[in-house]
Amino acid sequence: MTHSRPAVALLPDMPDTRLLVELTSHASDLSEASRALSCAFAAGEGSELWMPLTSHAVTAYIRPFICSKVRSRLDHMPAVPSIPEDLRGVHDVIRKYRNTTVAHSQSNLVMPLALALLDGDGKAPDVVGFSLLHPMPLGTAERFADLVAVMEDAVEEAARPVKERLRRWLGEQPPETLQGWEQPRFLDAADADFTAASSRKQTPEFTMYWQVRHPASGSPEGY
Repeated sequence: MTHSRPAVALLPDMPDTRLLVELTSHASDLSEASRALSCAFAAGEGSELWMPLTSHAVTAYIRPFICSKVRSRLDHMPAVPSIPEDLRGVHDVIRKYRNTTVAHSQSNLVMPLALALLDGDGKAPDVVGFSLLHPMPLGTAERFADLVAVMEDAVEEAARPVKERLRRWLGEQPPETLQGWEQPRFLDAADADFTAASSRKQTPEFTMYWQVRHPASGSPEGY
């Protein structure tokens, strides 16, 4: 019986490999922001989905610009162009919106109130808590989408020469060397074990959490 060779292999740890991993990670966050904004535009500014989708886009976009234990900040990477001056103001607005409204609750865009409900006699038979929320305006969201697209292009351009250098280096490696390289590691676990408490490791390892079904007898069926 012949065994098919693996279709991929992990590049060994070296500066260009680490740089490509970081750029790929940033590109993933920016793509997530772009998709969330696309869904928000499709739903419409008046939709109940508008605020959660634009808020998620803000969270995903700002991730590359805050300190991390597993990668460099995007705006601290020499290979990546700076945010264009004409979009710097939009970036600052999104950063402040994330800090005051999305990640923390201290913005004047949210007004929580304790209200007395008055009746026709001027008495107050009941009390209610009420929050007034102001979502991201459409015009701001459109400029935000332009900013995300520009930064996606910047990361793609920065990755292009890195990939080219790695391609040239790979062309010099014999097949027997490539076959000895590691494969990404995939693990399985029950969804009850999901905690999201672990950080990424330098050696790629990915856990898939599966729902465990229990038949009437009470014994688990597996994943």
